[in-house]
Amino acid sequence: MEKKNELKADFIEVTVKGSLKTEHDFQSADGRLGLLKMNGLITEGTFQGVDGLSIHFKKTSLLKAQYELDQEGVKLGSAKPAKALRKALSLELEGKSFSLVPGKLLTRTWNLLNSEGSPICELKPRGVLKRGAVIQILSPVELKLLVFAYCLVTKRWQEESSAS
Repeated sequence: MEKKNELKADFIEVTVKGSLKTEHDFQSADGRLGLLKMNGLITEGTFQGVDGLSIHFKKTSLLKAQYELDQEGVKLGSAKPAKALRKALSLELEGKSFSLVPGKLLTRTWNLLNSEGSPICELKPRGVLKRGAVIQILSPVELKLLVFAYCLVTKRWQEESSAS
């Protein structure tokens, strides 16, 4: 049985406009999926899907990399640094566990894995002079999980850019 908001497309491209307040447009081969509006100063954003999905992403700790995803004020999931790897994040969404881990050395690629360690999708930058991401979907994934992973990866990319 197919879940609502479950994606099976091969690639999703996310394009970005703006600087401090940004708009991230999610596009698949089948058309637009939705728009994520992020406020970089306070690290929060709202995704509005074309199918009516509305979710809110926010950083919950000023000093720690801890994040939450909610829908209409109800917490759907959270993310925090994984214990084993400092850069990796462990995610929980609607009672299910996931991991977000960096890809190969010297790339800015990230991989979203399920609780068994199987890949769900790979997120990589669109290009050197292009902001946003190309997301390769490797197994069916719910849109809200994909958006949550994208938000977390963009925060990691921002941290990497400011550190260098």
